[in-house]
Amino acid sequence: MAPRALVVGGTSGIGLALARHIAAAPEAIVTVCGRTKPANLPSNINFSPIQATSMRAIKQWTDNFKETLTGNQINMLILSQGTSNFTGREETDEGIDRKMALHYYGRQLIVRELAPVLKQDAKVLFILNGKEGSPAHINWDDLDLKRSYSMSTAAQQSATMLDIMVQHYAAVQNGSDSRHYAHVYPGGVLTGLTRAWPWYMRAAVGVVGPLIAVKPETCAERLLGNLDNITSAREKEGYFWSNINSDGSVIKDKAVWSKGQRDCLVEHTWRTIDSALCDSQTSRSLA
Repeated sequence: MAPRALVVGGTSGIGLALARHIAAAPEAIVTVCGRTKPANLPSNINFSPIQATSMRAIKQWTDNFKETLTGNQINMLILSQGTSNFTGREETDEGIDRKMALHYYGRQLIVRELAPVLKQDAKVLFILNGKEGSPAHINWDDLDLKRSYSMSTAAQQSATMLDIMVQHYAAVQNGSDSRHYAHVYPGGVLTGLTRAWPWYMRAAVGVVGPLIAVKPETCAERLLGNLDNITSAREKEGYFWSNINSDGSVIKDKAVWSKGQRDCLVEHTWRTIDSALCDSQTSRSLA
């Protein structure tokens, strides 16, 4: 069956490389979405604009995207949207930090809204940092970091919450579903995320980057080339979630989160997202 994939954040860097890799398969159909349409897309890669920091915009986008499928389903959902700027906490008009909106909250909303159009054996990949999340890197008393924000805590918190959510999605799916949820650590990759860095840091990356990082195409090949083998092996062991390393291997000894911990994060996540969506509806009704 021809692969049908959606890559959010697929307009540059790792996301675009993953999209192009998938599109090389016979009869593949790929949609990439982001802020700006990439140049020279193959004919089987479609572009759809999205404002991925806004829960309201994401909800509107997912509603429209589902209509374009006309009954078809997707068998791979890749969420790679992100930023690496060095600003502090910067809230959207929905009250969510922009980095965390990209790295965590917006991704969960997309998964929730697109669940009806995911094939029963679809793969859902979160590209962020599947290596560093741990029980030591989450503040349960301040999950959205309104009181304890820093660049490092935001990165660690988002990575850890993604770890928890891939386990949650795997645990709650219907018995007839065999979707696999993975949190990926891409490692050092030469992408356009450094555009937001100070000039002196960009200059340093230009010198040492090629020595310690790989091209996006190499990252995509390593991940997708071994993905079926990894997920199949994990599923035979009874796991429908994985943390995947930059070389395409499984990251071992990851924390297994309890149902109580998963439920706590899930409640916070949907309360935060639905509050943003509810505020949007209230604003429209008062306009």
